[in-house]
Amino acid sequence: MILTSLKQVRSIVINTVAGSENAIIFLGKTFVSDKAYDSLDKAIAESRRDIDLGMAIIITPNDNKFTVWVAIPQELILQAA
Repeated sequence: MILTSLKQVRSIVINTVAGSENAIIFLGKTFVSDKAYDSLDKAIAESRRDIDLGMAIIITPNDNKFTVWVAIPQELILQAA
């Protein structure tokens, strides 16, 4: 899914097994940022494998880049900070 802005999501900080991470909540799912790309086409192309595996992916514009957000299971979230 491609969002045109982050106004449609709620930003939070969470603690996971990997440490403290910025996250967003969209449609009841928690997403953490994965990577940022210079173009939307590149972000989509680089996310294709995850999408094909059935992972929930959101791509958002962020300054002059496109950030890929990956849904994580609630079991990996230790606490919302």
